[in-house]
Amino acid sequence: MSKKIEDQKLILTLAHQQIENLVSLLEDNPYRPYIYQHLNPIKYELLRQLTNLNVTDPNNKTQS
Repeated sequence: MSKKIEDQKLILTLAHQQIENLVSLLEDNPYRPYIYQHLNPIKYELLRQLTNLNVTDPNNKTQS
């Protein structure tokens, strides 16, 4: 049985990396534009959530 990852920042970062991996793998796919139009909203939603998490994270060291 595998352990579930609890860290939301890690989950979002890994999900974003998976999207980037898909983009790279499908670079020569003839249906690339169709696939990308579905991957792009997911990519930017993940980035939005990561940004929001960084802004609201009380342990974030980049805030003043």
